Order: sequence, then structure tokens, then C-alpha cells
Amino acid sequence: MNSRTATARWALGPSTGPAAPTRRRVLALAGAAALAGTGWAGATAVAGDAPRPRARRAYIGGFTIGEYGLPGLAGIGIARVGSGGELELNGWRRGIENPSFLTLSPDRRRLYAVSQLPEGATGAIHAYRVDGDELHPLGRPRSSHGAAPVHLAVHPGGRFLLTTNYDSGHVAVLPVHPDGSLGDAVQVLRHRGDGPHPDEQRGPHPHMIAFDPAGRRVLVPDKGDDHIHVYDFDTRTGRLTPSSRTRLGEGIGPRHLVFHPSGRLAYVTNELGHTVTVLTYDPVTGRLRPVSHASVAPPGIDPRNAPSAVHLTRDGGLLITADRGLDTVESFRVENAGRTLTLLESQPVTAKAPGTRWPRDVALDTSDRFVYTANQAGQSVSAFRLDPATGRLTPAAPPLHVASPSCVLLR
Repeated sequence: MNSRTATARWALGPSTGPAAPTRRRVLALAGAAALAGTGWAGATAVAGDAPRPRARRAYIGGFTIGEYGLPGLAGIGIARVGSGGELELNGWRRGIENPSFLTLSPDRRRLYAVSQLPEGATGAIHAYRVDGDELHPLGRPRSSHGAAPVHLAVHPGGRFLLTTNYDSGHVAVLPVHPDGSLGDAVQVLRHRGDGPHPDEQRGPHPHMIAFDPAGRRVLVPDKGDDHIHVYDFDTRTGRLTPSSRTRLGEGIGPRHLVFHPSGRLAYVTNELGHTVTVLTYDPVTGRLRPVSHASVAPPGIDPRNAPSAVHLTRDGGLLITADRGLDTVESFRVENAGRTLTLLESQPVTAKAPGTRWPRDVALDTSDRFVYTANQAGQSVSAFRLDPATGRLTPAAPPLHVASPSCVLLR
């Protein structure tokens, strides 16, 4: 979700600053009080293999200028990840404005960042070579060919980078040169739909790029028109050809998507529908079919919230997401051959009052041992231990103070 639209979605009146509107805080506090009385946690074992090595560094993106930029965020933060999951900020890669989303190349040697400029300006994409605690620019920044780029993905072959422009509805394909620098776009296309929500769905809002496991197709959840758009991808030219669209519901607002390890299921968070949808995926035709939905809030809780990113453990046994409004990080058990989700636990991202933290991003370490949330309004990044057997989430360290963070990238 474009953070600029957070207050508009709720239509709750003027903001009191980065802490979010007063009425939202009141609703979230009531929800948290109800949540405390539900004993909302669960435990059934998940089988897993030996853990992978944990991440050594975390790169933190966020907002440096504009309505949500705050003094203190100087660019891309570079942090050391301790053995217990704790973060220690080592420095900054300066010279970039509003690096609100970051991604790595398939070989993890290059880092790419959006520059989500304030309303009315065309965004940009920056490329860097990763060298320990240093990020060295590769070539010059390239236009995102739209307003408010919010997501990036590099094709598994490493030759093309795709980005989505939230405000203008554009999807752009940029070539990646052998040295990791970017070229001018080889294709720019625009979504045209809308939805019933009077503020959040006045036009298209493509929110992310996901390649299917074979790298043959591109899936784009569009919060503005309630569809997941599927494109055939030409690995030689980088061009996209529309293949199909799957509508998830009325005013549901699909945001972020992740594939099951089998490659035949996908999971998408619905920002306006307050749910996670499970879909089957046909790798031959590229067709999606919704099969179940799971709420991010327990029964009896007013679901005035907005799920953000979504991840799966490497064995597909647990799903992790974060929720803005309740300001929590959730774990779900993946059951019934991947077709259903059972909510296990919801953990507050910090000790601050709900409605004041706004975890815009959640990151799962490749070891499946640690989870991190970028708490944009809470000015912090939180670290949690994940128990792969029970799905329980427990704080790993005190939150790291960072001004207006919106993305955590682990390496």
C-alpha cells in the first residue's frame, strides 16, 4: 500500500502525524483489548529439515522526503544481524530519496532500490554492487516510467528487472546489463481497472511483481481493480503478453503474493479484505483459482486493518504476514495439502499502542528462524524468533530505531 493513502482508506479525518489518525488508534486499541482475552495462539508441529545459515546483514529502506519522510533516515540503512537476530545499524548508503522497497539479484551480489518520489514526480530505480557494508552505485538511476514505484523483482535468469508504479498503474520492464547496471525500459504497460472502494480503488494500483517458479510468467496483484494479472514473459526480449486475470472479490484489494514450494499454489494478502487468499495455480495454462480465505483477525475483532507482505517457510508449513491497524505479525499453519490456513498466533510488533506502528513490510530470514517487521509509523524495525514447530513468535531483541522504515531486505 502506498503509505500516502493510509489515512484516506480509513476516512477517519486528519492525521495526528506519523502515529496515524486518532480514531484508528481507538479502534485498534479496542481490538487489541479483545484480542488479549481470546488466548489467540496455537501449536501443532511442522516437520522441517536442517536450518539454513541465517542472514548476516539487513538493508533497510524507507522514506527520506515528502509527507512521510522524517529526519533521521539518510538513505538505505545497512545493519549487522547478530547471532540472536538482533540488528545493529552500521551506516547508510546516501544519495537516494525514498528507497521504499529493495530487492537483490538472483546471485545476491547486486541490490536494487526504488525511489518512490512524492506525488506528481516520476519514480526511479537505482542499482548497487554489494560489498560488505558498502553499496556502490552501478550506472545511473533509470526511470520507473510511472508514479510511486513500490515493488521490484529480478527475473531468475538475471537479465531483466520489473517494477510496479502504484499511483499511475504502470508496469515497466528494464534490462539488466552484465555488470548489474540497468538500461532503459524495453516495455511499459498500464493497468486500466478500478474497484468499489471510494478512496483506494479509483484507478489501478499494481502492488507487486511475482515470477512463477518456472520464470515463464509474471503475476501482478492489483489493489485497485481486485485482480491478479498474469502475463506470459519472454525471457529473450523481456516483453510481457497478457495471459489471464483472476478477480478475487469485491473491494478486496490484493497486495502481495507468494508461491508454495510445490509451484501449484499461491497465497495473496488482501489489503482491503483483511484476508489471505489461497489459490491453485496451473503451471501449464497460468490460470489461478481461489480455493479458500483466512482472516488475519480472530472472531469478534473489528477487522479494520491492512495486511502487508507475505512469506512462507521453505517447507511451506508456515505462512507469515503482518497487519497494520492491529499492528501485529501473524503466523498461520498451512494445512490440507496447502489449501487452507489456520491462524496460530498474533504478536504485537512493539510495546506501543496499536494503530501507531504500521508494519508495512515483513521479512523472513532464509534460516526460517527470524522474522523482521518495518514499522513505518513506529519508527522502528522489530525482530522476532520463529519456532518452526509451533509457529510461535517471540521478541528476539529490542526494536531498532529507524526513521520511517518501509522495507527490510536480508542477505
